[in-house]
Amino acid sequence: MTVAELSRSLADWRGRRRARARARRQRNREQQLALWGGPVEAGRVLAFSDAIFAIAITLLTINLEVRPGLHGAAFVTALHQLLPALGAYALSFLILGQLWLAHHRIFGVIARVDYMLLRSNLLFLGLIALMPFPVRLLSDYSDRPLAVAVYAVAFIAAMVLQLIIWLDVTRPERGDLLNAPVPDEVRTGFSRALGGMLVVFGAIMPLGMFAPRYAALVWALMIPLRLVVARFAHRFERDSD
Repeated sequence: MTVAELSRSLADWRGRRRARARARRQRNREQQLALWGGPVEAGRVLAFSDAIFAIAITLLTINLEVRPGLHGAAFVTALHQLLPALGAYALSFLILGQLWLAHHRIFGVIARVDYMLLRSNLLFLGLIALMPFPVRLLSDYSDRPLAVAVYAVAFIAAMVLQLIIWLDVTRPERGDLLNAPVPDEVRTGFSRALGGMLVVFGAIMPLGMFAPRYAALVWALMIPLRLVVARFAHRFERDSD
C-alpha cells in the first residue's frame, strides 16, 4: 500500500468515526427528547438559580458570631478572633457575586433550556450550594494549606464549569436555545473575562501552600484589581474605535 492510499484510508476511517460519533450524539438527543421533552423556558431555571445563590450567600454569615456577655479585653479578643471569618466572608461574597453576575450574563442570551444545559446548570448550582463549607473551613483553619486548597478547588471548579456552560450554549449548533446568535467577538470576549477570573484565582493557589495566611488577602486584592484593569482596557478599546 502506498503512502497516498494509507493516507486516504486513514482519512476515511476518521470520517467514519466522526460520523458514528455524530449519529451517537443524535440518538442520545432523541432519547433525551423522548424522556424529558423539548427545551423549556429559561425563566424558571434562572429563578431557581437565583434562589440557590441567595441561600449560599446568606449561609456565609453563619460563622460570624461573638458570644454575648463579653466585656473589656475579652470582647476585643473575640473581635480579633473574628477577623479570619470576616475576611473569608468578604472574599467569598466578592467571588460569589462575580459568579452570579456571570450567570446572569450567560442566561441573558438564553431563551430556552434543554436537558443537557439543565443538567450542567444543576451541577454548577450544586457547587454554589456547597460553598459555605469551604468558606467556614477557611475561616476556622486559615493557617492550614489543606483548608486553602479545598477552598480554592471548590471555587475553581465552579468557574471552570461556568466557562464550559458558556462555551457550550453559545456554539452555533445550539442557536435554537438562544434569544439571538451570539457574535464571535462577544463569545470570545466573555470567555476571556471568565478565563481571566479563573487564571487570577488559580495562579495564587500555590501561595496558599507556602503562606496560607496571605492567600486570602492576595485573592481579595487581585480580584478587584483585575476588574478595574479589565474596565480600563475595555474603555481604552472603545475609545480607540
